[in-house]
Amino acid sequence: MWDQKEKIIMVCPFYQEEMQETDHVGITQIHSIVHLYCGAWPRPGEHVIEEGQFENIAKKFL
Repeated sequence: MWDQKEKIIMVCPFYQEEMQETDHVGITQIHSIVHLYCGAWPRPGEHVIEEGQFENIAKKFL
């Protein structure tokens, strides 16, 4: 089987840089990630249902 820990990598759409594990993000009701660390807002019609560090949110929802 796979022995290495899987790492999730996402890129911020505003800064075009990888999100760090400690960045503050939110997850919307349709499970899209909002990078709150850079001041991003969810798309119209979406709302953030949970906030936290990227590492914790990614493990929980993705």
